Order: sequence, then structure tokens, then C-alpha cells
Amino acid sequence: MFKHTKITLILIFFSFGIFAQRNGPINWVSLQKADSLYQIQPKPFFIDVYTDWCGWCKRMDATTFSNQEIANYLNQNFYAVKLDAETKNSILFKGSVFKNTQQEKVKVLLDSLNLELKIISSKLSYNDSIKKAQTALFKRPLNINQLLFNLTNKLSESAHNKEQFDILKKDIFLKHKKQKAIVSGADSMVLSKEELKGFKKSLKTIKKSDTSSVKNLLTVFDIQVKESKDGIETLLNPKKDKELKNAFQQKEAQLKSFARRARKTTHDVAIELCQGQMSYPTFILLFGDSLSANMPLKGFKKVDELYAYLAFVNEGIYKSTRDVANFVSTFKKVYNPSFKPSNDNIKWLRFDEAVKRSKKNKKQIFIHIAHPNSIASNLIDKNNLINPTTVKKINSNFNPVKFLINDTVSYNHLGALYKNVNGINQLAFYLTKNQLSFPNFSFLDSQGNVITNVPQYFAETQINPVLDYFTEEAYKKSTYGDWLKNRPQSKK
Repeated sequence: MFKHTKITLILIFFSFGIFAQRNGPINWVSLQKADSLYQIQPKPFFIDVYTDWCGWCKRMDATTFSNQEIANYLNQNFYAVKLDAETKNSILFKGSVFKNTQQEKVKVLLDSLNLELKIISSKLSYNDSIKKAQTALFKRPLNINQLLFNLTNKLSESAHNKEQFDILKKDIFLKHKKQKAIVSGADSMVLSKEELKGFKKSLKTIKKSDTSSVKNLLTVFDIQVKESKDGIETLLNPKKDKELKNAFQQKEAQLKSFARRARKTTHDVAIELCQGQMSYPTFILLFGDSLSANMPLKGFKKVDELYAYLAFVNEGIYKSTRDVANFVSTFKKVYNPSFKPSNDNIKWLRFDEAVKRSKKNKKQIFIHIAHPNSIASNLIDKNNLINPTTVKKINSNFNPVKFLINDTVSYNHLGALYKNVNGINQLAFYLTKNQLSFPNFSFLDSQGNVITNVPQYFAETQINPVLDYFTEEAYKKSTYGDWLKNRPQSKK
């Protein structure tokens, strides 16, 4: 579909003169600039909300936005705005200043996370220092010399034991001298964990002495060694700081994540325009009084689809229907290269011919007032008025007229002359009661007097009850709304 979009659209719209030939791409402006221009000349906004990392946004620029017809239509009928959703700049829009407050919020969060990390890190450092101090306490110097002195006194009665003990004492000191053992004072020295085990093993040889004093001394020494060993193992237990370390790792991961996000934060005005639903690309159509209506479009749009949405807004179709999906579907159907309109079964008459016939057959006159450049008028002609039921109602009950506002024929009607002035036939103002908008339908009585005009877009078959309202001359008795409400269910 739409493989040769540019050529196809030119051919389709050639007879209607729909495109003004202009050179160059879309005339993008900033949101703040468009806001200023709107104060001088109100026009709807078309806002392309993009990011610099969005691949589909770049594809839109390379394809749909490069189409000359789309550029022409946007330049002529809209303020085309490029809005970087992640800009850091302040933007003045609709009297308010919008900022990227997410960036400020993320910065506050980053500062908070950094502070939490510092606190946890301080706790870990403090715990390490406490462990070192306690470990040093458990590794306090054991008064080996004092123990040896006491043992010597107790074992002096036995020459065998004394000789054995002297050998042990000499062995210990030679061993520490060789290994550069740390000597703490004159009466004590520090033994490593392995040396304590060796000393304990060596002392077991002295247990052959059955004196209770020696056993008691060795028992006290064993207790000291056990306390030192158990205390160190408890301090070095890896489970002790697990919870604190896990908390540190989680905060550190959060910090890295938010630090990445801090580089790409969404601007407040983008959040408001997109109604908090952030995805890219998003296209915002602002229109209506004071740009009060907001129609967001999500995702990549081809030329035909985007054109349909633009026409829906620009031609004011939204004033009479909210069924934008039906309008877009009809547009894509009619302006598809393969579309073949059915035979025009409505027996259209020229205006003066219809007036003459009505005076004879006493039928009302149904007039479709069309603009040659109106997409909605074209959709109605080619698709929405070709339903067999609609065709039958019009041909049977009315003298139908298709009146183009650029009609060059001059008409004498009810004592007034209507002719083409500056490209517009003045009869169009009479038929629409000076409310010139498109599409538009006028209903005249059999004498050519305007009953009313209906400035509205009708989808397929939607005009049928309106035709019945005038055929039954119900307009003489009640409003259309009351008539429709009280109409028999079978005819609705």
C-alpha cells in the first residue's frame, strides 16, 4: 500500500487542486516559538515528541516526514513542532514555565543514595576496626616466661622433668628467634596460632608428671589458648556482616541505575502532553478553542495514516464525530491506489435545474456543498453516499445537487444574483447561512427556501435518519434530537 505515495497522491488530488506546491521539508519550530505564533495567528499544533536514541523517530524523519505532500499540508495548516522529550531547557507554554524536574528529582535521589552508601560503608569500616581491635585483644601476649618459671619451680624436684623442661624452653626461644618472632616486653612474647598448637603439643609431654600443680597450670594455659582461638574464629565469621554487605551492594546497584537514568530524564511538558504515557515516537495534535483538545498518536505512521489524522483535525471533523478510527479507515480506503469508486448512482442536478424541478414535483432539494480541496467532501462523495439505501432515499425523496463552492455559473435565485467572486460562488454563503464549513449539507423546500444547513461529516449510512427527518417534514414539529428519541425503534 502506498508504495508510490507521492505520485499517487498527486494524481488522486490533481482534479481537486488539493496541494499547494511548496519546496523544502517541514518547517519545524520549537514549542515555545509555536506558542508565540499562535497568539498572532491561531492554528492547530502538530507536535513530534521524540528522543535522540529512538530508532523509529529517525525512521519517521527519513520517510513520512520527508514526503513533500505531508510537509506541504503541515506547513500550511499546522504549527509543526519538534519536541525533544529529554531536553534540559525550560519551556514557556500556555503561560506556564515547564522544566525537567525529573532531572532535579533524580539528582536528589542520587545524593540520598550516595549518603546511604557512605553511612553503610562507615558502618562496615567501623565493624572492621572493632574486629581488628578485638582480634588483637584475643591475640594478647601470653606470659610464656612466667608459665615456664612456674613450671620450673614445680618440676625442680625431678631432675628428669627439669632437664626435659629446659630442652623445651630452649627449643621455643630458638624457634622464635629463627622466625623473627615478635617479642613483647621482657617477660612475654606473642605466639601465632600454629605456634600455640605446637607449644601445647610439646607441653603434653610434661603431663607424665602426676603433680596436681603442673596439671592445673597446663589447664589454665589450655583455657587461655581456647579463648583466643574461639574469639578469633567468631570475629572472622563471614555471616556476621552479610546483611550489611548485601544492603551496600543493593544501594550501589540502585545508584548505578539511577546514575544512568539521570542522563536521560523526561521533561515535564512532554509528560503533560503525552498524558504520562511515554513511548516514542508520540505525535500530539492540539486543536480547538485555546488548543484544549489533545489527540495523541503512538508509534510509527505511514503517509496515508498520518494524512488522515491531520485532515480529521484540520477540517474540523472532530466537531461532529469522535470516530476518528472510521475516518482514518475510510481515508486509507479511498486514497489507496487500488481503490475504484462505484458508479455514482445519485442523480445529481445543477442548482438551477433542481429548483425548477422542485417547483413541479414538490420535492425538497438536498445539496451537498463541497470544497474542491476538502478531503472530507471527497470521502463522502466517493464512499459515504454510495450506500444503496442512502442512494435510494436521496433519489426518491429529493432533487439532489452537488454544489462546488468554486462553481463559475451565475445564478438568479429568489430575486438575487449569485456569482463567483474571488474563487467562491456567493450562492454558497446563502446555502450555508454564512456558516461556510465543509462538508456541509443544505435542505431547501420546494420553493427554493433554505430550511436549514447541516455542517457535519457523515460516515457511511449515518446521514440516513437525517434524510428521513426532512422527508417526513418532522422539522416542522420538533427538533431533530426529540424526533430521533421518539422515533419508532424499528426505524432507528
